[in-house]
Amino acid sequence: MLKDIKLKIKTFQTVLEKIPELRYAGESILREATIPTTLEEGVSLAKKLEEVLLKYREITGLGRGLAAPQIGKNKSVFIAYIDNQTEIFINPKIVEKSNKTNFYRELCMSAGIVAADVERPVWIVMEWTDKDGNRKSEKFDGLKARLYQHEEAHLRGRLNLDDAVSGGIQFATFDPLKEQLRNKKS
Repeated sequence: MLKDIKLKIKTFQTVLEKIPELRYAGESILREATIPTTLEEGVSLAKKLEEVLLKYREITGLGRGLAAPQIGKNKSVFIAYIDNQTEIFINPKIVEKSNKTNFYRELCMSAGIVAADVERPVWIVMEWTDKDGNRKSEKFDGLKARLYQHEEAHLRGRLNLDDAVSGGIQFATFDPLKEQLRNKKS
């Protein structure tokens, strides 16, 4: 385990050096509720988010989403990297969610090498504006629901560490690419 932690720290040091735009737990921007943005500004921010996310993925091999506060911008925008393409969510809002929940050990770029086991609704309905200015509404479940809830929480000033189940914060010594949704906490 100590060897795994040392390797994670080394990777994290590279991230700190090569991606100065990232913000981390303890910085006030991550605690503020974001404000709505225009389409033009949202698309521009999404491009910057994509640049940072792709650089992070290049260094770590991980990273599925990034929200504007994580690069120091207090605007309601996040992106998700799914199936080798970036999805843009401008002024997203979760308008419905399931009562049934599941658990997942979430990593977060703003939490460094610490993971949090978080309970979230199994499915959500989210409304947002896409990169072309179209208003969208869609129901998501599985890992997409999980990812979008994680990123949307950043827009409300919350980190995965805030929503960890009791005893659910740990160094990320597990393989996050093998992590599965669970019906109960570990």
